[in-house]
Amino acid sequence: MIQRLLRHNLNQNNNNLWLVFLRCSVAALTLINFTAIQFDFSSIFSANAFIPPDINDVLKNPLIPSIYSIAQFAKPLMSYEAVLLAFRVLYPLALLLLLTGMFTRFSALLSLVLQLILLNSMDFYTYGLDEFTTIALFYCFIFPTGNQFSFDAHFFKKRADTTHYNKYLLLFRVHVCIAYFFSGFEKLLGYNWRNGESIWKMLHGYNMLSFVDLDFLYKTPIFLIAGWATIFLEMLYPIFMNIEKTRKYWLIGIIGFHVFIAFFMGLYFFSCMMIILNVTAYYIPYPVFRLKTIS
Repeated sequence: MIQRLLRHNLNQNNNNLWLVFLRCSVAALTLINFTAIQFDFSSIFSANAFIPPDINDVLKNPLIPSIYSIAQFAKPLMSYEAVLLAFRVLYPLALLLLLTGMFTRFSALLSLVLQLILLNSMDFYTYGLDEFTTIALFYCFIFPTGNQFSFDAHFFKKRADTTHYNKYLLLFRVHVCIAYFFSGFEKLLGYNWRNGESIWKMLHGYNMLSFVDLDFLYKTPIFLIAGWATIFLEMLYPIFMNIEKTRKYWLIGIIGFHVFIAFFMGLYFFSCMMIILNVTAYYIPYPVFRLKTIS
């Protein structure tokens, strides 16, 4: 069955605009997310942050530099605040270049490197969105995302070589499928999702809509059903998302699940990123858009 699904993915006549959508949507969402934290930027990164950078630096990944370690290295030439300002300017600039497809490979790599350094400088504040942003920027770098509808394609007359596009899409889909399967498998191992407790806590402990009273559902099996539905939705994702007759319904279910997370937990950027990955992998490649490819 796995061989049949792989062969089916490789032989499909896909719409290659999924690469354009991936580049533009990931760059735009990451830029908006970075803009959203500007109000708290000093509280997270500055020398007078809630958690001082030298303390946060103790827990950083030793293989990746942090803003503090870079500032220490550049101390004779630049102050910590000057290094921080450089990151504050360079990161959105790199994302803007990626969004427009200007020097796409370089801007994607620069965005990825800066994002990793920023994450390594705020270990206490990271969550699922940051890991998936890293994954998405990595694919923007290794895939030819600047070959269509970009400044690179327009000014440098790059031609889109579609020879390996199906292999790129297959790799991307395999990664997304693995992520969902093991997310569901992890939920299956614990009792919290199997007895509905996690759904109950999500709606009560983290409910962004505090005016919505769901206590009347206490003695109903709705939370138990929702917990198992989440497990099945994620664990069976690799199968039913790759079957033509069930793909549409599974995609609607996954998007609905992430809208639910955004609506009740307030994880708007995380939900948007996951929806982008799903739409990139299993929606954009199929519709036939009557658009003229820039080459």
